[in-house]
Amino acid sequence: MPIITIQQASGRSAAQRRLLMQRITAAFQETYGLPPEAVTIFFQDYADDMWGKDGLLQTDRK
Repeated sequence: MPIITIQQASGRSAAQRRLLMQRITAAFQETYGLPPEAVTIFFQDYADDMWGKDGLLQTDRK
């Protein structure tokens, strides 16, 4: 029973998350032969002041 966590910047719509969840679930069904109810997906959204790269917060890049 896979548990997938998607960490991302905030700003994606419910429709985008729904579509991604459907496609990831379908990939596990096809690849691992799992029923959809065996796949759990969590979305963790982060504000731009809670992540960064290259030594800069994302808010400092704007």
